[in-house]
Amino acid sequence: MLGTQIQNLRRGKRLTLTQLAEKTGISKSYLSHIERDIQKNPSIDILMKLSLALDVNIQTLIKSNNSSINLEESSDIKGWCQLIENALESGIVDDTFWLQILQAIRNSKTVK
Repeated sequence: MLGTQIQNLRRGKRLTLTQLAEKTGISKSYLSHIERDIQKNPSIDILMKLSLALDVNIQTLIKSNNSSINLEESSDIKGWCQLIENALESGIVDDTFWLQILQAIRNSKTVK
């Protein structure tokens, strides 16, 4: 999910993994693990670097390709919790970031 989104955004910008690694300072192997969903919960710092390099906001970066996912029935809720915990631990206090996270969560919920 996250990995596929990042890969699609990277390819849309016509960037190779090597180029994205150079732009972000993130190792090529770690980026590959993210894209292949081996690494499912990258830190908020990693997500911020990726969003800047791909010229998208965090909401777009973490947006699911399947908008019908219900967080209450999905293991993705653990991912959201981890993302929020990482942000808090990193000292993120930017209101815009938190509004983007809230909007992304709302957008990913479905009504039964």
